[in-house]
Amino acid sequence: MPSTRAHIRFQVVIATGTALALAVTLPGLTAHADPVYPSAGQVKAAQAAVGDKAAQISVIEGQLKASNARLQEVQSAAEVAAERYNLARELLRQATDAAKAAGERAAAAQEIADIASNKLGQFAAATYMQGGNLGQLEAFLSSKGPQDVLDRAAGVQLITDIRNQVMQDADASSVVAGVLRRQAAQAQAQQLAAAQAAEDARVSAQAQVDVATAETARIQKQQGAMIAQLATLRNTSVTLERQRQAGLKAEAERRAAAAAKARAEAKARTAAKARAAAKARADAEARAARDAANRAPAPAPDSSSSSPNPGPVSGSVSAVIAFAQAQIGKPYEWGAAGPGTWDCSGLTMVAWAQAGVSLTHYTGWQWAETRRVPLSALQPGDLVFYGDSGATSHHVGLYVGGGQMIEAPETGKNVRYASIWRSDIVSEAGRP
Repeated sequence: MPSTRAHIRFQVVIATGTALALAVTLPGLTAHADPVYPSAGQVKAAQAAVGDKAAQISVIEGQLKASNARLQEVQSAAEVAAERYNLARELLRQATDAAKAAGERAAAAQEIADIASNKLGQFAAATYMQGGNLGQLEAFLSSKGPQDVLDRAAGVQLITDIRNQVMQDADASSVVAGVLRRQAAQAQAQQLAAAQAAEDARVSAQAQVDVATAETARIQKQQGAMIAQLATLRNTSVTLERQRQAGLKAEAERRAAAAAKARAEAKARTAAKARAAAKARADAEARAARDAANRAPAPAPDSSSSSPNPGPVSGSVSAVIAFAQAQIGKPYEWGAAGPGTWDCSGLTMVAWAQAGVSLTHYTGWQWAETRRVPLSALQPGDLVFYGDSGATSHHVGLYVGGGQMIEAPETGKNVRYASIWRSDIVSEAGRP
């Protein structure tokens, strides 16, 4: 019997080992095995998460784009306010000069009136000393015959004429002095009003600059947070995301510049066609006039005619550009005209002064003080304007060639080179 029991034990061991081997080599046959692939619910959840992440990225990028537009808006508003202050300050300067001139004219007229009044007083005193009657001056005019009578009458008439002239001079001088006094008072009132307007414009400009500064800081902080969110959502670094957003912004600016350039070129082509049509009409009218003149007898030459005056000499453009280049890197300050800080119209004004050209410290008047030039015909030294129109422009730059200008841009930035192509560029430039 022992051999039988040993045989049974051997079979049990083999069976047990076989079962263990199968358990090791066939894990799917274990009693507690779970599936290792994602379920349909997990797939749907992952897809929803990806969609949510893409939606969040899209929203944040839209917010970044809107914040960039808001930055441009507040900065443009600050430029507008600064140029309004420049205008108010220029009007005050003119009102001050006018009040000073009016006061000087009134003082001179009063001096003349006082002299005339003194003469009248002296004449009246002399008459009084002679008895108050011109006819009683005959003590000075003895009568010794008919000729003496005539001479006496002539003398009396002469004295009467002198008296009347003195009285007329005194009256006229008094009237003129009164008129000029009133004009001086009116000019003084206008000066005071201009001073108040300039102060109001200064306060408004400072308030707008403060708003722009605070809004810029707020937006930049907000943009920093949004860029950090984008970096998290895209599994990138903040530095990389900043570079990406800077690139997207630069690309948007390039597209806007290209669109602005295309619009300007289209306007230039339209204007060129209009000028060509006008020239054709003028040429036809000139030919008709010449034909008519050829049929008529030639007029005698006019010895008083003179050659036309040459156009104004603008001076050395190279000196203008060299001066502007020397200001690069200096800070922007609204209302400033050097030497350490500049605003846009202050820089162009002083730069062109290097060539002997006088411009006003206000973009709208610099537009009026310069000749119109199409953007397709720009030359170094021309002024490029930005805004709804040249007359209401809020920014100006000095063109230096190659599509570039030197500008004093805005608060917080320095004088720099920049592309002239922006969405708000005016379709014509100004040539001093």
